[in-house]
Amino acid sequence: MSNQTLIARIEASLALLQAHQGDSRALAESIRGNGKALEGMPYPLIKEMEDLAMDLDIAQWHDEDGFAPEIGPILVRVQSWLAKLPRDV
Repeated sequence: MSNQTLIARIEASLALLQAHQGDSRALAESIRGNGKALEGMPYPLIKEMEDLAMDLDIAQWHDEDGFAPEIGPILVRVQSWLAKLPRDV
């Protein structure tokens, strides 16, 4: 599967969360699952992927405990990470 397709899947999960039709756990799973399949990933982007997925998991835990998580800054970081991904590999 091409990087373009994998990235599109992550972007679709991000769009669902931004539209309040998904949750942070689904985005974290999409980042992990699709991100691990990306080709040509330098280590700093892999590390950033892991950190983003964990931050999204933590936000979901807070949400389940009845606290409103601060998800906005995490989503900005996800968008920044997506912009750096190798697409033509």
